[in-house]
Amino acid sequence: MSAQYQRFLKVLEKWPADKSKVGRDLGEQIRKHIATSLANPASLTSEATDNVTKQIDSIERLANNTYGRKYRRIYDSTATGLSAQQCNQVLSSEFLQYLNEDSKKRK
Repeated sequence: MSAQYQRFLKVLEKWPADKSKVGRDLGEQIRKHIATSLANPASLTSEATDNVTKQIDSIERLANNTYGRKYRRIYDSTATGLSAQQCNQVLSSEFLQYLNEDSKKRK
């Protein structure tokens, strides 16, 4: 089990938590989920251990951008017409708070 925990820690080093999305960050949610999965190593059966290994493998592929590199995008366009940086700004907690305040003012 400690080998899995070490692998998990290495994956988390590649995937830092995004401070602009407190409570909504995927990295933060993954940390919570795996922490609960690894909380009591004595209660993990071999099936549960295999499941944790599969989850860590999946997270590692996401953190390494395996499929993003394997299947390169030809175009930089998106369905919204925004760049990746603009999408990050729009999804930030500050922008969502601004939208909520703006919608309250309009009512």
